[in-house]
Amino acid sequence: MKLFLIKGLISAVLLIGFVFGYGRFCDYFFTQKRFLDLSEKKQWVLAQEGGDWDYAILGSSRAFGAFDMNLLDSLTGMKGINIASDGSGFKDNYLILSLFLKSNSIDFLVLQVDDASLNSKESFSNEFHAFRFLPYWNDSQVQSTLKTEIPAYNNEITDLLPEWRYFYFNKYFSPKEVLRRWNNSKIQKDEYSNYAGGKGQSFQRLLDSSADIKIKHSIKTIAPEDWHYLNQLISLAKNKDLKLVAFVAPTFYGDNSFLKESLNELLIPIYFPDDFDDLNPELFYDLGHLNSKGRAEFTPLFAKFISSKI
Repeated sequence: MKLFLIKGLISAVLLIGFVFGYGRFCDYFFTQKRFLDLSEKKQWVLAQEGGDWDYAILGSSRAFGAFDMNLLDSLTGMKGINIASDGSGFKDNYLILSLFLKSNSIDFLVLQVDDASLNSKESFSNEFHAFRFLPYWNDSQVQSTLKTEIPAYNNEITDLLPEWRYFYFNKYFSPKEVLRRWNNSKIQKDEYSNYAGGKGQSFQRLLDSSADIKIKHSIKTIAPEDWHYLNQLISLAKNKDLKLVAFVAPTFYGDNSFLKESLNELLIPIYFPDDFDDLNPELFYDLGHLNSKGRAEFTPLFAKFISSKI
């Protein structure tokens, strides 16, 4: 019995040592700029250091693809960066902004708000990419949010051995992923810097025939947790003394009546694309996203709005 207990104790110590050691390695490796996957937009944003911009655009794929960034800079006389990314709800955006501001500077935050981001669980296949933020556990806002959103982390075991958190999302931090990142670091492709984090010149019509288009009806509710993180974002911006405006990106046959009524209480300037031709399929990549022609049409309209708020 005594031998069994000794063997068990040794096994436990070795296991804890392995979890601790591998976790500390992940803390280091997955925060090194050269090992970040710059083909993935969130990691590209997290790789930005020492930047000084007049404004930043934050939101989901609709914000990511809404603007011709070079044109917007030219029309406004400002220098901006697009830190929006695919599938990002307010939880993602709250942490992205928090980490981005640790090592970069902006004066103006342009925040995308729409029915999808206010109903993230219904709209996104994964409304919170928690695994992207695990290496930044020591940041108080990251840790607090992860503990709130992932109950498995909100316990004394995690307080004593936080390194175990990587094993909860082991797919993204496996030795195989380490090797992939190591190999890719030799041939890193930066797909976003030429467009200040925005989309390039890709073009595609919505559909071959507008007669085939089925109208997507907007959601008419707001999820309490999304509203909470929207207000967290606004509070973060105010605490950092950032000027703040919000906008709703165009969608095909968009109906923003519910949003106009619901967002009044935010008490911040909000741009609604009422002057944009949302019935023209040649301006859209799909029902919810602009193509390059749509960006060229939308950017000057928004430039007038943001210039009036400077």
